[in-house]
Amino acid sequence: MTADTPFRDISAPPAAEGPRRLQRPKPNAPFRPASDGHPLLAAHGGVLAVEHLGTVAYRPTWELQDELAEQRRARRIGDRLLLLEHFPVYTIGRGGDQANMLASPDRLRALDAELIRIDRGGDVTFHGPGQIVAYPIVELRDPLDLRRYVRILEAAIIETAARFGVHGDRVDGLPGIWVDGQRKLAAIGVRVRRGVTTHGLALNVNNDLRWFDEMIPCGLAGKGVTSLARELGHAAPTDEVADELARQLASGFGLRLADDAGTIAGPAGAREQ
Repeated sequence: MTADTPFRDISAPPAAEGPRRLQRPKPNAPFRPASDGHPLLAAHGGVLAVEHLGTVAYRPTWELQDELAEQRRARRIGDRLLLLEHFPVYTIGRGGDQANMLASPDRLRALDAELIRIDRGGDVTFHGPGQIVAYPIVELRDPLDLRRYVRILEAAIIETAARFGVHGDRVDGLPGIWVDGQRKLAAIGVRVRRGVTTHGLALNVNNDLRWFDEMIPCGLAGKGVTSLARELGHAAPTDEVADELARQLASGFGLRLADDAGTIAGPAGAREQ
């Protein structure tokens, strides 16, 4: 076989390929929203299927996230968004400080609340009825831009709150979304494993804020916690807020919301039965 032949020599086995290492963008790269020119997700332009789970316990939902994430990695399902409320639970992320949980075990039992150490980033936070929790199970493109992913979660919260008359914003050096730089409206804590996200965000809508007195939220002493209801002076329409949050997340990811819940979004956004 000559050097300029268009055919490959098949007499020798192909060279073995090592495992592909997912890359990270440079940490000082500027933020860029997801676009056709600079997509964030592997299925950019595809479909985001939203699952409304109601009020559910934390541990089974954590297990469900891991199961869906594994299916997403195997390309058996498309991108998913779980929207739900949790029964009262305190969670501490990787590296979180147990001292930021002020309630004793006896106090937690009296409150009928759990304390669970989990595998997301961030410190201690609370989930409970009246708070919208969003868990995107999406596949990021390589190189994995986790910072841009978190910025898109933040932007979705900010836009959602604004639609209901509350101005929230980022604060340099502080995680989550804040009102007037002092009152935390939403918490963010994520995990990315082998390119697929789990965990996500919690937006305070109509929840009882006294639950946060039992902890130092996210380990930030001296800062307050708020909700849409507290800022507005009246209850917010939880279902409408959840729907708006789903729209903002889909838009930020560069995906289209599924038309209905009767079919499943496949790996590239195609509809499956």
